[in-house]
Amino acid sequence: MQSKTNKTDRRARLLLGIVFLAIGATPWIALQAEAQGRTGSANTRPFTQGDELVQLDFKDVELPVVIETIARITGRNFIYDDRVRGRVTIVSPSEVTADQDYAVFESVLKIKGFTAVPGPGGVLKIVPIRDAKESSIETIRDNRPSPNRDSFVTRLVPLLYIDAEAITNTIKPLVSKDASMVAYAPTNTIIMTDTEANIRRILSILEAIDVETYREELAVIKVKHADAATLGQQVSEIYGAEVSSSAPTPASRSRSARNRRNAQAATNSANVSPGQKVRIITDERTNSLLVLASRGAIQDIRDLVRQLDVPLIGGGRIHVYYLKHADAEELAETLNGMLSGQTGGSRPGPGRTGATGATPQNLNTRVTALAEGITINQDAATNSLVIQASKEAYEALAAVIQKLDIARPQVLVEAMILEVDVTDGIDLGVEWTINAINGDQQFFFSTASAAASGGGAGQIAGVIKQAFDVGADGVTPTDRASASGTNFDAVLKAAATDANLNLVSAPHILTSDNEEAEIRIGDNIPIITSRVDSATGNTAGLASSVNVERQDIGVTLRVTPQISEGDSLRLKIFQELTAVNKALQDGVGSADEVGVALSSRKVENTVVVKDSETVVIGGLISDQWDDKENKVPFLGDIPGLGWAFKSTSKQLKKINLIVFLTPHIIRSADEMELETIKRRRDFEGNSGARYNEDQQAEVNELDAGDYVWTSGKGPVRSRLRELDERYSMERKEELEEILRDREQQRITDRLDQGRTQAKSYALRVAIFTKESTAAEKLTKLIDAGYDGTVSSDNTDGGL
Repeated sequence: MQSKTNKTDRRARLLLGIVFLAIGATPWIALQAEAQGRTGSANTRPFTQGDELVQLDFKDVELPVVIETIARITGRNFIYDDRVRGRVTIVSPSEVTADQDYAVFESVLKIKGFTAVPGPGGVLKIVPIRDAKESSIETIRDNRPSPNRDSFVTRLVPLLYIDAEAITNTIKPLVSKDASMVAYAPTNTIIMTDTEANIRRILSILEAIDVETYREELAVIKVKHADAATLGQQVSEIYGAEVSSSAPTPASRSRSARNRRNAQAATNSANVSPGQKVRIITDERTNSLLVLASRGAIQDIRDLVRQLDVPLIGGGRIHVYYLKHADAEELAETLNGMLSGQTGGSRPGPGRTGATGATPQNLNTRVTALAEGITINQDAATNSLVIQASKEAYEALAAVIQKLDIARPQVLVEAMILEVDVTDGIDLGVEWTINAINGDQQFFFSTASAAASGGGAGQIAGVIKQAFDVGADGVTPTDRASASGTNFDAVLKAAATDANLNLVSAPHILTSDNEEAEIRIGDNIPIITSRVDSATGNTAGLASSVNVERQDIGVTLRVTPQISEGDSLRLKIFQELTAVNKALQDGVGSADEVGVALSSRKVENTVVVKDSETVVIGGLISDQWDDKENKVPFLGDIPGLGWAFKSTSKQLKKINLIVFLTPHIIRSADEMELETIKRRRDFEGNSGARYNEDQQAEVNELDAGDYVWTSGKGPVRSRLRELDERYSMERKEELEEILRDREQQRITDRLDQGRTQAKSYALRVAIFTKESTAAEKLTKLIDAGYDGTVSSDNTDGGL
């Protein structure tokens, strides 16, 4: 039973397959029959020719079947692979020509994602559309119209007026998904690869917009007042133009690159039609704009330039900034370093820290953003900066310069260099240091050994006693109600009266904050560096030539003060002692033969002190040989026998070099004048007694009359009298009063600032039954720097 049923099913399936095959082959059989009826034999005429008509009817057939049918109708050879598949339906009620059949076939291929491209030997390759662009499809270069067909071709479309590159971006969305469209700028041509039907549509669009309205013209626009480069950049930001320079600089090249990046966005926002291209060339030599654009765009740019090209107050791009306090060369270095992206100038340079302060970050950022096209040069003769920049950049740069061009405080350094003979107590050395002497507080530190009695230590203790009013042991301070700084007059007198003290120098040096000051005391001696002996041409001997260099010896002191907050100073100190070493000289040979033997000792350190405090540097000990000879006159000069009447001695002395440094901060002209009066009075006091009142009155009377001085009044005497009147004691007292008030105001301002920044708390101190007692206590609190008030605390009158 089962076997019979299976046989029945097989017969049914076979019959159904035959029916489907018959249905599928019906169009082909019909075409073959019709072709044979018209031509006689399919073998002799396998395809349709001329205007013979063929009817195409396919219902849900495989694509290869359609390809084979078209190949028989048109006589064309096709190559395709297994990727060509899919089912299609073609309904054609009426008969059409073979050429029309092939056009329908191209549309069928396009629907299924394929196209036919020419291959070698006259065959047609059926490939996916995405690969057609890389195949040898037909290229159309003439102006013949494109038929309404779906065959893929490449067409060159030259444009007359509009810009090919600009219009390509506009119409690119109109091409097919797998098509391509590029612009070739040198010939202003569009290269399209698409179906001929779509190319036909795009050509009709281009024909409508490629009209004479967009013809490019070249115009020269003169700029009278503004800068052509800056103005060209501004116009480009509106029109999306490409800006170039006749003599490009790094800044102009950077601007051009930025303009090209922003050109499309600017074109969309500006009143510029698609395809319209604006090119602007800046000619810096004539300060002109060369504009290549359409006639309408050129007129718009002319109107815009006319509105922007107006005279500016201040000379346009060139500005001169006269500095009041800063050095033009150093400031130009700093600003150029900032513009180039560095943190500072190419060298650190003095005066860039401390009172000058730092450049504000917001101003630095603003100037750096406008750095293109800015040049800064200095004019040393007028101490000014010559700046070439736009108005906006100059205003930002001037704000930075104002922050840097301020008056810096100065520092008056009192220095005193002493030589102390410590031969007897050399084992003690210098073990003491003065830390602080300021106001009514004195701090003096010393080790026990340094304070012990002895030749060297005793002399040092005496100097300290004279200088700082300390006890005779050099340790215990005496009672001095108020003191400020060092009593240099006392030290000078001590050095003059003590045989073991030698005052080398006591200079006063005035230098700016963070500027190095140098003191050099010594000699410049010749030193033999080489000796050359040569024959003189005869047997008499040799001629010698000596090369000599000069060498500085002595004491060198360099001090660099830097003012910090709170009237403290940071002193960078360098001290060097260079001297001829006789002991070493005896060991190496004669100075005429080997040169001079030198010894060098140096100290380099940094200390922090308060204003008017004294720093002492000691410990640079040098050796000095003292040769002495005692003899009886005439008898001691007898050869041989003279030794019975004379004696010689050679003594080694140890000399300790001590340096006292006291810095004073000078913040104003009044402080400078007060220091001048003080130094003048010190000089007069050390130079000798002045006239008493009666003597001065007599001198004034003689000066007023016709008395002729034996030495003559002269310009020097007149100048000294003028200085006496200017730097009088009355003026000194007046200045001291002014500075005291100013210092008190500074303290008050600092306290007020601290109170403003600090949090405020209300604290009840005490309760009093009498209002007078409460008011008295409140006054004391206010005098001590506190804020207070009196208030009623209860209803029965308690305060």
